[in-house]
Amino acid sequence: MHEGAIAEALLEQVRSFLPDQAVLREVHIDVGRLEHLEEMVLQTFWAALTKGTGEEGSLLSVNVIALQVRCRGCGMEYEPEDPAIMLCPQCGAARPEILQGSGVVLRRMEVEQPD
Repeated sequence: MHEGAIAEALLEQVRSFLPDQAVLREVHIDVGRLEHLEEMVLQTFWAALTKGTGEEGSLLSVNVIALQVRCRGCGMEYEPEDPAIMLCPQCGAARPEILQGSGVVLRRMEVEQPD
């Protein structure tokens, strides 16, 4: 399960951007479908990693980005039904160029500054 490693790396990144004395409320990320991450497992790891820390109670909001590819053979853009099999539905070539749907991106953090 690589959700644990992803959650750890994400928490490190969040902490590097978190202003002093700020309270983290929510973290918004985009996760590409090609990453094969389970949203609930990722959120469970997040809760476990933040337990007993200054980030405890913060939410992890996951936006799954659909996989979109372009065939390098004929140029058709399509969303593969199965990310493991990316045959072009038009020409049958297996030469996809990934346009979107890979990677994990930290989009936004919601923080609260104490008075």
